[in-house]
Amino acid sequence: MLERPTYNVIDWIKNIFSKGKTVANIKTEIDNQPLEDQSKFIWCLVGNIVDEHPTGIDKEIKRGTKHFSPNTKVYCFPPKWGDGYEKIKVIGRHRKTRKNVCIVIPAKLITNWRLQKVYRPYILNVMKTQYGWTNKDNDKETILEMLKWLPSRTIKLVWPVFIAVILKG
Repeated sequence: MLERPTYNVIDWIKNIFSKGKTVANIKTEIDNQPLEDQSKFIWCLVGNIVDEHPTGIDKEIKRGTKHFSPNTKVYCFPPKWGDGYEKIKVIGRHRKTRKNVCIVIPAKLITNWRLQKVYRPYILNVMKTQYGWTNKDNDKETILEMLKWLPSRTIKLVWPVFIAVILKG
């Protein structure tokens, strides 16, 4: 029979603070790191997928998008290319797999735009590695400026068209 190794708690604590490391030294090391490495949150442009929208020639009403259910929360990246933010790279939970996916979708399919502090580690990691939003004040100001014109981009379901589609079908 194999014996489990026994660990002495005091030896374990001594190992943590070995080689001249003290609580004061560890705190100094953390304080000397760049602010970006210490960030626990980012400012992010967040929205929800529209409930219903017309698609195709017949203006058939669809719920959500191919990849996202209606009202799915999506974390939007900053503008990546010069299309006037017509198409946006977003992170959200896929409607079938329920895993987070990164997809480019039209801005008109997002509603309820808002600025939000994001703390989720997965979102922080993806935004950091793919040049997304940060915790800097200039990102917050940029998002606030974008919120002035973004709500006008959202697709609006016009009821006469909706009724015409129902009567036609």
